[in-house]
Amino acid sequence: MLHIETGQTVGGYQVTGFLGRGAFALVFAAEDPQGCRVALKVGDESGGGRFLPRFAEVTAERDPERISPDETPAEALFLDPSAGARAEVLDLREVDALLLAEAAMLEAAVGETVIGFQGILDFGGRPALILDLLSGATLRERMRSLEGVKLRWILEVIQTVERQIEEGIWTCHGDIKPENLIITDDDQVRLIDPAPSSGRADLILATPHYNPFLKRGAKGDAQAIAILLYELLCTSLPFSQVPWEFAGMDLGKATVEDWELSRSYFLSYPRPRDVNPRTPRELERAIYSALCDESYGLGELRRDLEDFLLA
Repeated sequence: MLHIETGQTVGGYQVTGFLGRGAFALVFAAEDPQGCRVALKVGDESGGGRFLPRFAEVTAERDPERISPDETPAEALFLDPSAGARAEVLDLREVDALLLAEAAMLEAAVGETVIGFQGILDFGGRPALILDLLSGATLRERMRSLEGVKLRWILEVIQTVERQIEEGIWTCHGDIKPENLIITDDDQVRLIDPAPSSGRADLILATPHYNPFLKRGAKGDAQAIAILLYELLCTSLPFSQVPWEFAGMDLGKATVEDWELSRSYFLSYPRPRDVNPRTPRELERAIYSALCDESYGLGELRRDLEDFLLA
């Protein structure tokens, strides 16, 4: 188990506290000898997400040895063409490769909405990412504390991801969820933790509750944002059993009738206005289109949110 304590020196930075954990890494606050504060993201010895609660106590406190309710780690999902998706644990080599791939995504990103990347340092022969230290709270923390959430932030996230895709920098973010949106103290949104491609067709890093169909591209981002909007409006998620049973499976292993019937049942989620009658119809329609219409992507969702905010 990776063990870093407050006061420890990591690559010339003194660790000042623990910030949180993801699927395969832990993030610490630190500062250099000149007092400049940063965040250090260090790969764990293994990762995967779903197995973490089995090995660690869930607690309301942020602790490297435990999982806070304000953290929903992603999962490493192996896609079996016959049996569908299954969660597995990544080894140290795979964890470090994903961390370096994430560094490349952050270094190439454009725009202030993506968390700033400062470099990579060596920590015992392993990479650690040096990131801007953001002062604020995750969208998940704001939701739990019943603080206000602005649709402008969600729109800015869509615009940011679209820009990375249009400029050929990313193919998608891959893991949009409340934990990966930081609302800074000056009321700005920052997008963190893009999910890099493993380079393998049979492995995807995802948070199934926000990517239930295990989409690898921008459509998956559109569905994740739709689910996030649903959660904001209904204080619950549309799908309780995820991922969808045929996600990642070769469609030749199931009949068309079975596939379509399964998808129909899966998409029979409670409509937002049934849960929250005050839900604007325009947002309910956008959520439905993002989840159910394969031709409705980030661009369409952005335009619908822009129209709603300007109405």
